[in-house]
Amino acid sequence: MDRRKFLVLSGAAIATLGGCQLSNPFDQRDRLRIIGLLGALPSKVINQFESASKTKVEFKAENAPSKLWQELQNYPNVAKEKSPHLISIGDSWLDQAITNSLIQPITPNLLEKIPKWQKLSPLWQQSVTRNNQVWGIPYRWGATAIAYRSDKLKFNITQWSDLWRPELKLKLSLPDDAREVIGLVLKKMGQSYQLENLVERQDIFATLTQELKSLNAQVLTYSSDNYLQSLLADDTFAAVGWTSDMHKAQKQNPNLKVVIPQNGTALWSDIWVIPKGEVAFAATEWINFCLTPEIAAQITSLTEAVSTSSELDQVPASVKADSLKFFSQDILTKSELIAPLSPSTLTQYKDLWTKLRSGTI
Repeated sequence: MDRRKFLVLSGAAIATLGGCQLSNPFDQRDRLRIIGLLGALPSKVINQFESASKTKVEFKAENAPSKLWQELQNYPNVAKEKSPHLISIGDSWLDQAITNSLIQPITPNLLEKIPKWQKLSPLWQQSVTRNNQVWGIPYRWGATAIAYRSDKLKFNITQWSDLWRPELKLKLSLPDDAREVIGLVLKKMGQSYQLENLVERQDIFATLTQELKSLNAQVLTYSSDNYLQSLLADDTFAAVGWTSDMHKAQKQNPNLKVVIPQNGTALWSDIWVIPKGEVAFAATEWINFCLTPEIAAQITSLTEAVSTSSELDQVPASVKADSLKFFSQDILTKSELIAPLSPSTLTQYKDLWTKLRSGTI
């Protein structure tokens, strides 16, 4: 599923929204209406929350991050009694949602109702903070990774540079995504995934252009949705995508190996956001509940991602041994969240991507 589709569209400008009203106590005749990603939460979590909070939950699940974005865009047109109190979106949609005034900041008085926020890593706190305002709460995360067919290749892929090996000529699938592809090439070069002012840095830009051209010659297809199908059908031998997709496919095919590149990768997260309007007290209860040790352990153990909670003592040792979910601290230190680019750099990325895909680079 495409997690980065809107990143190339979002610049640095962020709209400033007003405060929000907290509806407390929550009207028990109503239900807490949540729209989330299918499979992102174990089904029993909803029942556990209802028992703990005495609040009924109406949960609607969508099967792709893009569908959740559509739901968020559509909510102003929904009758108040049916509009969601919470929506889960991928981190790549956050700035677009702010700019389009679709969500509201989680103000200090609301954060007080979410004590687990204070225990989140600064990485996750900073990822949703813009101009000293918090715009969402990350609750699970994953990474960009490489999946490959161990029965088709006679070597192990360990780092980004392996994608340039001759054995992968026209046997590689890359995301249809400028930020991911340009980012991984920059990472291979020892640079940041999101280097600013590319054109002005002539030595780096010249090397980047040449590396992109040679990598493009390896690619059979660019796809953010069907890359695993091509891999499992023997059309490609390696694919770049996201751990949440690959983790499940790896369980189904013993010949599929998945690796987090040793030189670091991009991280992604799923975030609870509050649409503009009145805020239900139960919404803050839900967000905090998702970060409690018990639920964090369930998200990490029973879904294809890892809870953002720092309290993961209840996660079984067998799950912590999963190198896709708990990769080394060394690799994690070299990895980074993809952040918005300045407008000028964004234009440079888009121009470079257009030339790459049109074969004029």
